[in-house]
Formats: sequence, C-alpha cells, structure tokens
Amino acid sequence: MTDKGGNTDAPRVDDKEVRSDDRGSGYAPLEKDRGTSWVSVVLGWLAALGAGLILSGIVSGIVGAIFGSAGRQGITEGGTTALIGLLITLLLAFLIGGYAAGRMAARSGLKHGLLVPLLALIVTLVLAIVGGLLGVSFIDQLSGVTLPQGAQNTAQQQAPQGLGTILTVSGILALLFPFIGGAIGGLWGARTGGRRP
Repeated sequence: MTDKGGNTDAPRVDDKEVRSDDRGSGYAPLEKDRGTSWVSVVLGWLAALGAGLILSGIVSGIVGAIFGSAGRQGITEGGTTALIGLLITLLLAFLIGGYAAGRMAARSGLKHGLLVPLLALIVTLVLAIVGGLLGVSFIDQLSGVTLPQGAQNTAQQQAPQGLGTILTVSGILALLFPFIGGAIGGLWGARTGGRRP
C-alpha cells in the first residue's frame, strides 16, 4: 500500500520530459521539442509547386482582366501586369506550401514555413547551375552561329532607360514574397495543426 504522499522512491520526471523505453537516456523530449520535420518541408514544397502551377493561370487571368479593362496596352503596362500576377501567385502558392508544412509538422510553424521557400530556392539554384554548365557546353557547339544585326538594334532601342532598377526591384520582391507567404502559412498551419478535436 502507498501512503498519501505517494511513492517517494521513484525518480522524478520533469514536466517537459516523458519516460521512454530503456534504449536511450530514459527521457525523450515532448513532441513540440523535436527537430525539423523534413518530410513536412518537402511535402510543403511540393504543395507550393502544385499550387503555383494551378494559380498561375487563374491569377494571370484575373490580373490581366483587371488591368486590361483599364484600356492600356503598352510594354510597361504589360510588364507591370505580369509582375503583379507573378507576385500574387508566389505569395499564395507559398502560403499554401507553408500551411501544409506547418500543419503536418504541428510545431515550429514559422521555421517549417520558411524552410519551404528556402528549399525551393536551393533547388532552383542547383538546377540553374546544372543548366548553366550544360548550356556552356551547348553554346560551345554554336560558336559559329551569328545573329542578324537588325534584331539586336531594335531590342536595344525599345528597352526603357530605368530597366535595371525595375528588374532589381522585381527580383527582390520575387525573392521576398515566397518567404512572406511561407512564414504566414507555416504559422497558420502549426496553429491549426496543433489543435486536437
């Protein structure tokens, strides 16, 4: 029989630890203290890719209809429409991917949400490097080919003066929006994934 004070000879277990079997130190961290769930990150990245493919046509159509109804059809307006459509697509796609990663991991939503666009960036860089290496060997094969001079002159004359600034800002925004969407989606997914019915 035990007294009212309980069993005082048993080892104490901290609130943040639970007993495990005899394979390790005797204590295992709680579920929320575990590391990164890379399966969640990879599946979130795949969800972002799929959502991006689906949303690109839908968002382009909606943004094109909105800007097309304004009646302007110049080169810069078409570029602005495409940039806005791309940024909205990136934000929504990585919001969905971050949500999926945070929801499946059910912990550290911000970390898992940010790892989704980071994984996408790393895969893109690796593919660009491999493509560049293969492209260099392909360009060597085309060393004797010359382009017509008329096409080069017309392209240089039509380029706006501030094109470098526009491309720099567009590139920074296109790099920033996936991380914003992934962070928001990851936090949202971890919050809803942590609830128990």
